[in-house]
Amino acid sequence: MFRQPRSPQHRGFTLIELLVVIAIIGVLVGLLLPAVQAAREAARRASCTNNMKQWGLAMHLHHDAVKHFPYFGQRKNDPETNTGGDANRSFAVSLWPYLEMLDLYSRYNLNKPFHQAPNQALSQTPAPVYYCASDRPNAMFRGGNPTYDVCRGNYRVNFGPSVGYHFGERVAPFGISSGNAFNNFVPFSTKLSQVTDGTSATLLMAEVRFPAFDDGARPDVRGSLLTHWAPFVTAAAPPNSGTDMLRSGRCSDTSLPCTEQSQDFFTRIRFVARSQHPGGVNAVLCDGTVKFFPDAIDPGVWQELSTMNSGNPVGAW
Repeated sequence: MFRQPRSPQHRGFTLIELLVVIAIIGVLVGLLLPAVQAAREAARRASCTNNMKQWGLAMHLHHDAVKHFPYFGQRKNDPETNTGGDANRSFAVSLWPYLEMLDLYSRYNLNKPFHQAPNQALSQTPAPVYYCASDRPNAMFRGGNPTYDVCRGNYRVNFGPSVGYHFGERVAPFGISSGNAFNNFVPFSTKLSQVTDGTSATLLMAEVRFPAFDDGARPDVRGSLLTHWAPFVTAAAPPNSGTDMLRSGRCSDTSLPCTEQSQDFFTRIRFVARSQHPGGVNAVLCDGTVKFFPDAIDPGVWQELSTMNSGNPVGAW
């Protein structure tokens, strides 16, 4: 008698086998995710380093053309005499021609402040070179009045070892020679020949962090790149440590160390170098090189790196 062959039986996975497979996949994902995140951060840090190289090169091209570094900010077009119209702009505008932003510079009216037309729209135009990819690209500073909104930026110039306004003390490549407020100051310019501690041992620029959000009711100025009075960083504390000092009512982001000061604010303002990179910050030296400085750097070494003419040797970091 002819019998048809039985069809083969297909045995499925048991519940226990499925759970084991899912557990193995979970373990693999757990092992791979940190590596993926680390690779992404490495790419963001490399992009940030490239931005800083562009800023350093732009500083040197400006120095070659004008024979000094730009003023950190200026109220007037003749900044060292405090005359010549209300300029009210930061160093970034002076560097636009050397950052492949000549179109913006050609349309910018140097005899008007950043918040008046046509400068207002130009100051609110984001550019990749302003932002570190690890932070909040395209972030804007909200000044409480849309007229005063400007682009934020993660890269600021070095003002020296402690507070922001060293009136009359040329201790760093950027600073103020005289004044009584951040809206009434006379900046100074610096030549490479004045960096007597060595261009490879003096900070030119460093990173800062943005607040986590933009609150126009309590305008947190950290990272406001294109205003004329705050685009600087100090070495008051090592990277990612210490406390920033802002004007009363301006510490909108309490996750970033910050205190508010109403009395004697203008001589105590400070912004510490900070970044979203694990373990430290990028900074560009006066010779144009970019280095990564660890959070654990000795405070004295960090402050010594911020001075340009102390005559003291810089320790290892």
